[in-house]
Amino acid sequence: MSLLYNSDIHLGSSLSVIEILAVVILKFKRDEPYEDKDWLILSKGHAAPALYAILAEKGVISIDELWKIQDISSILQGHPEVFIPGVDMSTGSLGQGLSFGVGIAKGIKMSQGDGRVYVIMGDGEQDEGQVWEAATHAVSMELNNLISIIDVNGYQLDGTTEEIKPKHYLPKVWEDIGWNVLYCDGHDISSISYAISSSINSRKPTIIFAKTVRGKGLPSIENTKKQRVISNDAEE
Repeated sequence: MSLLYNSDIHLGSSLSVIEILAVVILKFKRDEPYEDKDWLILSKGHAAPALYAILAEKGVISIDELWKIQDISSILQGHPEVFIPGVDMSTGSLGQGLSFGVGIAKGIKMSQGDGRVYVIMGDGEQDEGQVWEAATHAVSMELNNLISIIDVNGYQLDGTTEEIKPKHYLPKVWEDIGWNVLYCDGHDISSISYAISSSINSRKPTIIFAKTVRGKGLPSIENTKKQRVISNDAEE
């Protein structure tokens, strides 16, 4: 069975974030001893298939394993788990990833390490109160080793982000809290790389708004609320 027609995976969300994950994992993330290790937390854990694809490209997991996602015989489940090679944090409950990131970034600082923490969030995830508790805490602790990227694909579970709660004010809110706010094209490798490079020497935690298209590259679901192609062009 083709991955494209696996009714259990969140294809739309995965295709909006895959270039972001590729740049972070293949270009920036350093696998050093503990205090100097870079961490990646995929807070929008339902986009796990994109993470698995990049880990397979890096050779951390077998490409053959990708065809068994969510099968009972596979190590690859619907959300990332730490028992999967290359996964730094188990995620899935939206809103918790940034809190994890704050704790790890603070731990690295306490150990006088050089590691950075990358947290990938969704735009709909910004509805969660825990995100804002973590965001203000990160500023108070001066965690300039924390870099978060928001996948701004314009959709969440119940509809578009503008229908549920307008998000156009978000960059200003993050800036007012005290974060370094940057922007990029979430499907352009050079744009993503430039934004991350610009954040590395910041004195503040950095938030990057990455404009993306849900379902990018698959016209039948591109820029819609549909997550999956079922069969014979039927969609969900």
